[in-house]
Amino acid sequence: MRAQTNLVALVLALVLVTGATVVGVGVADGALAGADRDPLDRHAATSVADRLVAPDSPTSVWANALDAAAVEALNASRVEALAPPAEGAALRITLDGEAVAERGNPVGGVTVRRSVTVVSRSESVRRVVNLSRGSTVRVPRGIGRATVAVDSGENTTVRTVRADGRVVLYDGAGLDANATVHLSRYEPTTVRTGAGANATGRVVVTYRRPSVETHTLAVTVDA
Repeated sequence: MRAQTNLVALVLALVLVTGATVVGVGVADGALAGADRDPLDRHAATSVADRLVAPDSPTSVWANALDAAAVEALNASRVEALAPPAEGAALRITLDGEAVAERGNPVGGVTVRRSVTVVSRSESVRRVVNLSRGSTVRVPRGIGRATVAVDSGENTTVRTVRADGRVVLYDGAGLDANATVHLSRYEPTTVRTGAGANATGRVVVTYRRPSVETHTLAVTVDA
């Protein structure tokens, strides 16, 4: 009888040990799987955040400055095109907590944050230069294009318009035009005409002044 009791106790002990081992292995496997996922999630979230604010990104105006119009048009497909590590992952992108793009529910993912500015072009600026007084206009940083209108006066021929030394408009017979020119977004630009000292007439440069606001960008990815 005692032998049977001991045998039952031994079997019960083996069952308990085996169960504890299985549970322990399951917990360890879950922890390892979570540890394996975290670096992938962090890499994907960091890649998305970095590409959104990169100076050469289609979503930025300059480094760490988001284009408001591009942000409004942002979606998961465009995020994937910018940052392939996020392909197929659940993700959410917010500005000050407000979602601007999301897919799925990245509740178990990793969040990466960046302090950014958001630039929107909200005000039209018109700069008029009298050629008898000067021939340059300073356009602030963040302006990618401007409209230049040349209205030469009597006995004045303006053949060239330059942006920081780069020729953006030229006519050997003389400019008398209204044209859009492309400028650098990353630094202020000086628009200059080739008018002489006794020139008459005027040049009008029109562009949209950027409005800049500071926000916190948060990117959460659960791959």
